[in-house]
Amino acid sequence: MDSRDITSKTKNSNLVKLANALDYGLQLPFQTQVTTKAKEVKKSVPKSEFIVPKHGPKTQTKNHGRPIDLTFAKALRVITIGFSSQSFTSDWRKFYFAFRETKSAIPYAMDATMPGPRALTLCMQAYIMKHLLFTSDQNNDSAASYFGKSSPTPSSYEQECALVEAITDVLWKAATTRSDKGQVTVTLMGSDPCFETKGSFIADGFTEKLWIYTINSKNETKKFIRRNVHYFNSRKSPGGILLLYSVVLSRTIDVLLKDFGRKQTSLLTDNARSTQSLINLLLTGQGSPFIHNGVVRTDSKGKALDRPLAGLRCRSEMGFLFFNKNEPEKKRTQVGSMYKTPLLPIWVTQVNGSYGVLFCTARDLVTDWKTERYFCLHYYNGHFTQQAEATITIDTRTRVDSIDLDRQISIWDDDEEIEKKQPSLEQCLHTKWPESNIDWNGETPFY
Repeated sequence: MDSRDITSKTKNSNLVKLANALDYGLQLPFQTQVTTKAKEVKKSVPKSEFIVPKHGPKTQTKNHGRPIDLTFAKALRVITIGFSSQSFTSDWRKFYFAFRETKSAIPYAMDATMPGPRALTLCMQAYIMKHLLFTSDQNNDSAASYFGKSSPTPSSYEQECALVEAITDVLWKAATTRSDKGQVTVTLMGSDPCFETKGSFIADGFTEKLWIYTINSKNETKKFIRRNVHYFNSRKSPGGILLLYSVVLSRTIDVLLKDFGRKQTSLLTDNARSTQSLINLLLTGQGSPFIHNGVVRTDSKGKALDRPLAGLRCRSEMGFLFFNKNEPEKKRTQVGSMYKTPLLPIWVTQVNGSYGVLFCTARDLVTDWKTERYFCLHYYNGHFTQQAEATITIDTRTRVDSIDLDRQISIWDDDEEIEKKQPSLEQCLHTKWPESNIDWNGETPFY
């Protein structure tokens, strides 16, 4: 994509107009003769040559990496936010991965208060729960594994270890789902710019300082992340952006563009929120914008599509559930069973545009139908207002309308009454467990 095509999308920005005009040598109406003479004087002074830094950030490894160049930086900007002439919003620039206090009621929870990177954070939260709950007892067939256990209460060291494992999983999945099963790529921020800013690219303080590291094995990736995790969980570094860039490069830009098809061109929306492609990239390693099973080759009328719509081809490790109350009943978004029934009992949810994480401490929930008759789910939405764990009990043996007649919806109910009787999160759960009875155990439901 040509830089002129990209910047034309932002023609309302006076700053970009000015940058483009100067870049391409156009005469500005407010330029005076004094300005012209000043330029002539400057031309007579030889410009010092830009020197690319020889050393990047200290990684405590033998992998020295390579500095990013201008072309690569532009491509990264375009694939993530859509424009090389713009940067991330302030909440993305300030974001880094941080846990709640170890003495809090939910010490396993990550801080997801910033709206822009919230979806990314909660996808990482799903991987955090995987390692805190199931990694140590994957081969354990004890009663505790069958009946479930209490939610984890990790120490600060265990929190950091879980974050290292989560980042490693996401990057390795993005790299190995490619047809060539390529290398993991990690980006870290150095102290000095690696190239001279030119044209439509506007420096943001970190993209032009990136160093790129390629790693060949999952074990080496984990060692590298462990020794450099402070780049992701320190307030001095834009950890969320570094992870986003790393996932993109591990998947590669060319492969991501093929994943997108003609549906979209970037991983973030115009208001810096996550697209479905980014959710899928983090959970499955592939950036397809679709959540159905398999490949759809025809439309609803049976007519062949110009380009097949590629969905999930196998069960995802983490699940995804979706509900939007504003969708017409007959045209609701359908999530495929590959997402509804994941390999682990952990689901990222999107309810009316808000994200959350559901998890069950019993691994058997997705492998044994008997466990699915009566079980508990724990829910976390990332908001600072949630100070305690929310536990939801689901009984698939009895219908909801046979338990509580007061919650039946009548034709006289307005939208507010309907939401109180059947909260949107409940309706989202019913897309996976239809007509089940849901008990909030005395907690106020999440509407």
